[in-house]
Amino acid sequence: MVRAQIRNGGLMARLIEVQDVRVCPSPLKLQVGDVLQFHVSGGHVRSGSNVVEFLGPLLTAVVGNDGNILTPMGPPNSMLVRANGTGQAEIDLVTGDPFHAPVTTRLYITVER
Repeated sequence: MVRAQIRNGGLMARLIEVQDVRVCPSPLKLQVGDVLQFHVSGGHVRSGSNVVEFLGPLLTAVVGNDGNILTPMGPPNSMLVRANGTGQAEIDLVTGDPFHAPVTTRLYITVER
């Protein structure tokens, strides 16, 4: 796979959407600067906090035609994970109803230059 190059000669980071973490390949190979978007209600870094950074959990919203932000009711439904440095990380991600029937999936991430 070839990554897009930007004007200064560097490589452009990617926003990678993972729609179903339960079927995501593990280990997942990323490059520094990549950002993963998971459709999950939560999670945490088990190891490798110097390799990946969690942003969230978040509740997705949209901008309406009138400029108002429309936010659904319910638990968080998204999380971002940024690849900050090279190495290995182990993360847990939570799907399902976070209050009554949470399901945890472990994912291993390898970050390369």
